[in-house]
Amino acid sequence: MKKKRTEFEAIVTTIILIIMLGLVFVGVLSRYIFHFSFSFTEELVCAMFVLLGTVGSALACSRRSLYTMDLVTGILKPKTKIYFSIFNTLLTIVVSGFLIWTSFLMIQTQAKMGSTTVALKLPTWIYTSFVPFGLALMVFRNIQNIWKDIRELKQFGEDVNS
Repeated sequence: MKKKRTEFEAIVTTIILIIMLGLVFVGVLSRYIFHFSFSFTEELVCAMFVLLGTVGSALACSRRSLYTMDLVTGILKPKTKIYFSIFNTLLTIVVSGFLIWTSFLMIQTQAKMGSTTVALKLPTWIYTSFVPFGLALMVFRNIQNIWKDIRELKQFGEDVNS
């Protein structure tokens, strides 16, 4: 029996969600019981939400559950469907690469300006760096998907020759 492997992204998203839940719970309790609001909890939850979104997208890539054009791929032959998947994945890599580049430009600008967050007075580039981190995971998973598609195409060639 094959052992199911847990993806790195699934573990990270689980940890992020648990931390976010704890921070929101503490924030609500402090507001209603002590009539005092911790502004840092809201700041951290917002930053973690960005990280959750980008790492969650990488998880969706690894499971091949990003939005695709199912209407088009549903009418394609199996081999053509693989070519279309490779093309679609390459486009996703290109867009992710562009977003990584622009987010690095944004990080550089924030570092030069010395901007800090409101509550914790941390450099804003720390939170912004969550974006290229998650996008890099997406690119990595998409490269893995293309590799799987290429191996599947090779199997089509072998099945035809057999």
